[in-house]
Amino acid sequence: MMSLDKEIVTRVCAQLAKYLLERSAESLNVSITKAEKYEVRIVSKVFLEDEELNLLKSYLNVQPQEVGYYYLPLVGEYGSEEDLAIIAMLLEELKLNYDESKHELTISFRVR
Repeated sequence: MMSLDKEIVTRVCAQLAKYLLERSAESLNVSITKAEKYEVRIVSKVFLEDEELNLLKSYLNVQPQEVGYYYLPLVGEYGSEEDLAIIAMLLEELKLNYDESKHELTISFRVR
């Protein structure tokens, strides 16, 4: 059985890949490393309107963690965009940077 932290990383990466590909991402690179905790960096060349970027930020900056653990089994493999909010409760040190001139989005996070 997959450990919970691996499941969280897998689901968040899948959800974000789906989100970006639905917005016609030209490229998508995922880097996952494990030191003490899993650290993930996703870089994508994608055009996002301000409204889309703000909505993504709101999905990814949700608390508290306990609710995320409760709902994790209920989230589908590739659920809705709102499912990002549930899974994001299990992340820490989330950084989201969008370079408008290059249309490049970088998302970095660590599993709690």
